[in-house]
Amino acid sequence: MNAILNPALLIFLGGILFGLITKKLFPDVLSKYLGYYLLLSLGLKGGISLETTGFINDVVNVLSIGIFLAVLIPLLAYIYLRNILNTEDASALAGTYGSVSAVTFVTAINFLSNSSQQFDDYMSAVLVVMEFPAIFMALFLFTRKSKERGSKLETAKKAFLEIPNIILVGSLMISYLFNFSQFSQINLITESLFDYILLSFLFVMGTRVAKRLGELKGRSQNLILFALITPIISSALALIASVYFSLDSGNATLIMVLAASASYIAVPAVVKDAIPNANPAIYLGLSLGITFPFNIIFGIPIYNELAKYFIG
Repeated sequence: MNAILNPALLIFLGGILFGLITKKLFPDVLSKYLGYYLLLSLGLKGGISLETTGFINDVVNVLSIGIFLAVLIPLLAYIYLRNILNTEDASALAGTYGSVSAVTFVTAINFLSNSSQQFDDYMSAVLVVMEFPAIFMALFLFTRKSKERGSKLETAKKAFLEIPNIILVGSLMISYLFNFSQFSQINLITESLFDYILLSFLFVMGTRVAKRLGELKGRSQNLILFALITPIISSALALIASVYFSLDSGNATLIMVLAASASYIAVPAVVKDAIPNANPAIYLGLSLGITFPFNIIFGIPIYNELAKYFIG
């Protein structure tokens, strides 16, 4: 019942309903800049936490899990997708599902906070380290037979210089290097405004999901199943790793959410230039139209219950 009454979920569902009954849409620039704020806040939180805790064993363990999953998940996805899609679409979709959704992550943080469950802010650093391996896996899978090394390096450079990545990595490094924990004013960004911006963003994203649903008409049932089953398999892999490394249930929930989520910001931004022939209606339609709402509505509470059951 608490999961159903979660304000973030209700606002998101309200956005979907609003998007379905009206043709009016919020401008893309609104969701873009609200998303930038969330990335900035996550980076600052992660850097402050890393500066406070240092690279202790727990931090190294969760970072290692994140990198491992960001490589394994797109590889497993591609092995399946290459049988039903061409190389371009299979690579783009595999990378999309190997990467992470910052909004799903912050919604999970909101869920844990509202239910008074403990977790560590350094989990934001895992979000950072999972972005790049998945992006490079998508590019590797697409260009692995290509001999144009220069083209690969140029694409890798573009991946690093995408604005969402710069904001996320830059804010984390700055807050880590310059001891932002001593500045109480930083709480205005990371705490005071955070929930309000998140709820606004989720409403806007709900309207975008409603718009994307139409793009899924006529898509293969195999792709629809992929978008629903992949989060379950990925979260199960993350749970196994969490049990092995003795993570607490809060951190395990967050690593499961990261593994189960799919990117609709970072990877698509790279893919549209690096793999121009890939169909955005597939990698954006599935990630934003199916996997994102599945995780927000059902996934987060399910992953949390599994983490509590197997870890306690």
